[in-house]
Amino acid sequence: MKKYDVIVIGAGPGGSVAAKEAAENGYSTCLIEKESLAEKGRYKACGGAIAWELVEEIDYPEEKIARVIESLELHHVDGENYSKKGKGAVVWRSEFDKFLTDLAISSGAELRDQEKVIRVERLNEIYQITTDKDRYNAKYLIAADGVTSTTLKLLKWPFFAKKDIILTITQEMKTTRDNIKQVLGDETVHLFFGIENFIPIGYAWLFPKREMITVGWGNQINLVKNSRSEFRKFSSLPFVKNALKNAKLEIFKPHLIPVGLRPKLYEDNVIAVGDAGGIVDPISGKGIPYAMMSGQIAIESIIQCEKKEKLDKIGIQYERSLDKKFLRILKAKRIARDKIYQNDESLKKFLSLWENHRSSEIVMRKLI
Repeated sequence: MKKYDVIVIGAGPGGSVAAKEAAENGYSTCLIEKESLAEKGRYKACGGAIAWELVEEIDYPEEKIARVIESLELHHVDGENYSKKGKGAVVWRSEFDKFLTDLAISSGAELRDQEKVIRVERLNEIYQITTDKDRYNAKYLIAADGVTSTTLKLLKWPFFAKKDIILTITQEMKTTRDNIKQVLGDETVHLFFGIENFIPIGYAWLFPKREMITVGWGNQINLVKNSRSEFRKFSSLPFVKNALKNAKLEIFKPHLIPVGLRPKLYEDNVIAVGDAGGIVDPISGKGIPYAMMSGQIAIESIIQCEKKEKLDKIGIQYERSLDKKFLRILKAKRIARDKIYQNDESLKKFLSLWENHRSSEIVMRKLI
């Protein structure tokens, strides 16, 4: 039986940052990942767009960036287009996540990949985690294993409401750099909207990488009738057909994204971070930076409450710190999301405002 202070389940951005923060602060830390983390990590169905501020903050290597972007093109299927300027990067999540995991290992965290968690039990205030290969004990447990978190399912935590889950389909399409430059533009990502004739609550996207286009579609899960036929409606758009002409399908994968908080984020020394807690922007679906920040805040909350000898306040401290940093805004965005998607008029008003304002500014200033 291997004993640790902190066990983190899931080596995504939230889990790796939590493991790094814990190890740096002197906690014996184990990071458990069900998939194999080879040289380039494991594939993750994700567009992979991140703000340039995040690239600079973590000093992400330039050679790992799949494409630098300078604008976001917003297309409504009735023909109206909007353009939002701003520097960012598109990354392969496999490489990005592996970069963060390597930082955690360098800080002293121990990685156990290719281990699937099959049992989680609490015995005398210690968690016993059984995988398909070994058993571990820990005082604190960080659930960072995604929206369908096995950890939280085994602990019988409540799942998300259906209205707070987006079903996505992702395709990785191999093409040429010349085709991307000619059709999509060298430094541009594209989003597609339309409530009445396209996607009731969600959007679709084309994210160019080096010689690949990540093609994605997402709709609120309880509104999906036939995901494949609805996805084909997107791939049949003239702009999309032109972009994908002669492209070769490399990967096809469905995935779930939360757009609302899990009913609880903490209980008995277990903290949910990132997608496992539903800590995602409800409007854009952006989750990487929030996962990273929630992973860090989870460990900071443990540290602060241990110093004050108030371990019963960890959950309160965690949510209070999240609120102070960004959670209050995400909650407001979840309310605003329903208003934005009530009809195409409201959606177009939001897209028009989004050209020159951050979505958080639109929501908090009640411009929509």
